[in-house]
Amino acid sequence: MAEFVPKILAFCCNYCAYAAADLAGVSRMQYPPNVRIIRVPCSGKVDITYIFRAFERGADGVFVAGCLKGGCHFVEGNLHAENRIKLAKEILEAIGIGGGRLEMFFISSAMAPQFVEAVRMMTDRISKLGPALPRTMGLTKKTMDINKREFLYFMLKNLALRRPEKAVPVPEGLEEFGRIEFNPAKCIGCKKCKEVCSEKAIEFTPGLDLPTIFHTLTKNGEEKVTKRYLLYETIAKIAVKPPSRFIMAPEGMEEFCTMQYSPKQCTVCEKCRQICPEKAISLVKELDLPSIIS
Repeated sequence: MAEFVPKILAFCCNYCAYAAADLAGVSRMQYPPNVRIIRVPCSGKVDITYIFRAFERGADGVFVAGCLKGGCHFVEGNLHAENRIKLAKEILEAIGIGGGRLEMFFISSAMAPQFVEAVRMMTDRISKLGPALPRTMGLTKKTMDINKREFLYFMLKNLALRRPEKAVPVPEGLEEFGRIEFNPAKCIGCKKCKEVCSEKAIEFTPGLDLPTIFHTLTKNGEEKVTKRYLLYETIAKIAVKPPSRFIMAPEGMEEFCTMQYSPKQCTVCEKCRQICPEKAISLVKELDLPSIIS
């Protein structure tokens, strides 16, 4: 069998890491030739979709190299990149590819030896891990009817070697990822959240999810007691047994409804949370991968 030669893709910041790679070449420093470099204006420009697209296209490892911390030409671009890499590593681990196949380096334009060392380290690591995927994957198609977030999730589903077992935490400072959580005991059915959602990630089903409402009441610690909350609290007090099913609302009673949330379509703009008059929507900093990849 032929010896495995890993394919590694490097996203290098124009001002520092790429300049370090260029200096390494001019200085005739030797490093493995299996790394392909893509120059980007800033490491903060490396979108998380670029990383997973690289694995779809056959990369066995990926690294992002930016300026030294505190020295980014775009102030905090490298720190944003670092947070994206942290999340991407967690996702890669959850879907079975392995977080070790992705890395972030901080390199100044004068640090040619450190760039060479980063390439050698990644090459050695990926050589031991072997191919990232057991076979060639078809590419996820980006069409006009899906948004960028849906495109990412379709890629993850395509790449997944196993089903994720739990949600992945989103690093602090990474505002574009997360999910919303809906408290049915607070909701009054005004549907303002649905009206402001441009991605159609929120829909409503007529009826009451009493099992969830009862469970929410027990841990709510309500500060503002609303008419709707008092109704649910009264039902809970007179209940002979815990409800076990969803109760459909009669036609015409649109104020009694339950939110249906699609994390695949949500871009975490938080407009729904901001407009909710009853504070029934909150932001949770995690990616619900088991729901997304299903």
